[in-house]
Amino acid sequence: MTRCADYDRLSSQVAQTLAKLSQLTTQQADLLLRGDFAGCKMLDREVELTLGEKERGIGALGQHMTEHKCHKQADED
Repeated sequence: MTRCADYDRLSSQVAQTLAKLSQLTTQQADLLLRGDFAGCKMLDREVELTLGEKERGIGALGQHMTEHKCHKQADED
């Protein structure tokens, strides 16, 4: 199977969201370890929103892969 432009776009969006989530959670952990609970709490909403974005993105990618059968095969690289 070949990949289409929509697959590439959706997977890129998911990867970007995962990178953002990683950065936010690292920042939040650092705040917590420094004892800045207020800063940690303030960042929590953005972490939650980004997590929701990640869930929606993975869902959209999975639906696209199911409907269009245009995903990367395990033996391709």
